[in-house]
Amino acid sequence: MKKHYKTLIVEDHVSTANGIAGFLDEISNSTGTEFTTRIAYNLVDALTALKTKPSFDLVFLDIKLKPQPEIGMNSGEDLGSEIRKRYPKTLIIVSTIHDEPFYIENIMKNVTPEGFFVKGDLDPKCFVSAIKTVLDDSPYLSKTVVKYVSHKFKTEITINSLDRQLLFEMEKGFTMKEIADNLFFSRSTVTKMKKKLKITLGVEGGSNKDLLDKAREMGFI
Repeated sequence: MKKHYKTLIVEDHVSTANGIAGFLDEISNSTGTEFTTRIAYNLVDALTALKTKPSFDLVFLDIKLKPQPEIGMNSGEDLGSEIRKRYPKTLIIVSTIHDEPFYIENIMKNVTPEGFFVKGDLDPKCFVSAIKTVLDDSPYLSKTVVKYVSHKFKTEITINSLDRQLLFEMEKGFTMKEIADNLFFSRSTVTKMKKKLKITLGVEGGSNKDLLDKAREMGFI
């Protein structure tokens, strides 16, 4: 554990963000480790914060953030993937309310967090222990995540950021023409993307509703 961590908390609920900051204060009081903390309540604020120097040592990341397609991001997973690419040494602790296997597997592949927990798994005391574990250079996975890892759950089903953006546009009720305009693609390209996505998610020949229902079931939207 280092003596100081520049820390970013990305969380859209004020009470949760303040709670995490409080846990860091608790760790600081018991270990002497200092945390310089900044809170971002949305994806845009988080990207702005990430531009500051030096880079962050530690990031707490809520996956279920409001989509902001104008910056090419639709979730905390997109942000986490970007952080991992830009700052490979940054410790990322991910939290999510989702416990679906496909969702967990996608985050493990795209973000590779040092800490990963389903919110329903942890009480405050366990959360402090989880943070300390990550700061001591050991990975921490909550029991739901461990269940899938220990069972060697594997799936080849992953979707990229364009697939996810297409799903979010469809969920908003936009037509294929409107989605094509929003994504700056031709209508035929978007239609092919949707067809491929239906095959990937196992609803080939199904309706748009079938596709969206399956995407929600798997935690992609």
